[in-house]
Amino acid sequence: MPESLPRVTIGMTTYNVEKYLPLALESMLAQDHPDFEIVVCDNLSTDSTWEILERYAAKDQRVRVYRNPENLGEAGNFRRVVQLARGELFRLAAHDDLAAPTLISRCVEALDTHPEAILAFPQTVLIDSDGNEIGPWDDAMDTSTLRSRGRVSWYARKWNLCNEVFGVIRTDVLRRTRLLGPFLSSDVRMLHELALRGEFIQVPQRLFYRRMHATNTFGAQRDTDEVLEWLEPGAAKSNAKGKPRKRKPASDQSHHTRMTWEITKALMSNELPVTERAAATGAFLTSWGTRRGRAKLGRIRRSITRTPIAPPPWEQPNDQQQPQA
Repeated sequence: MPESLPRVTIGMTTYNVEKYLPLALESMLAQDHPDFEIVVCDNLSTDSTWEILERYAAKDQRVRVYRNPENLGEAGNFRRVVQLARGELFRLAAHDDLAAPTLISRCVEALDTHPEAILAFPQTVLIDSDGNEIGPWDDAMDTSTLRSRGRVSWYARKWNLCNEVFGVIRTDVLRRTRLLGPFLSSDVRMLHELALRGEFIQVPQRLFYRRMHATNTFGAQRDTDEVLEWLEPGAAKSNAKGKPRKRKPASDQSHHTRMTWEITKALMSNELPVTERAAATGAFLTSWGTRRGRAKLGRIRRSITRTPIAPPPWEQPNDQQQPQA
């Protein structure tokens, strides 16, 4: 009898992430959905990450682990995880985040109830490096009442932490996107591509616990070249004169031009009708241009008034952290 395929694939990429990995794996294995697999691809970790993965694979047959023959970078590693997924639904799990036991089942129920939707995601709670709650984070990314042009426009105006990428996605639709690439915020491109193709449904329960700490993508200890090298080895290159580029924080605004161009190309070049592609691309450029213009005006205003930018909630002292309204 042929082996039955799991309904859901939980995918994870790893590279030297031993600190939080056991907690993340336990969180996924505790899911109450009865039919899932966990696929983990490791990028030649040099710490105990691979040993941890082997240990979990040995004790639970739902866990499948693969060690890449070379470091593919985060972008290449994610592509391999998606390629190896056997489930009709896919959920990306980060090595440092946690999930309530009902996250998968609630998201699957939402997709079953709304066959026109391609992505279901829960509400989010931010936690710090020690697992303490920082506060709720409201994404406002439910696009169930919008058509493709409106979905792309809404996403361009409202995206922030991209927590939707950790929702449950229809695998066949995900594979039609360009997935991740060797540039900052390539997950934003992927989510715009998904918004073009279908609705996002938000489960009205806080089931996702996203860890914010100094060494993740948003962390103060990461800079542009480090993040690019993490995405794809060799992506952080020298300048035209062959000299090393000046290192800048990963939050630097210079990457927006590349991101805008990559999203525009992805929206224009795909399998959808040309009229739908053109309308969505125009909606994206209008909404994103307006958002960037307002951000620039805000920077000018702060420069004139000498008003500092308020730090995000995860960088505030514990006694000053306030949940986002």
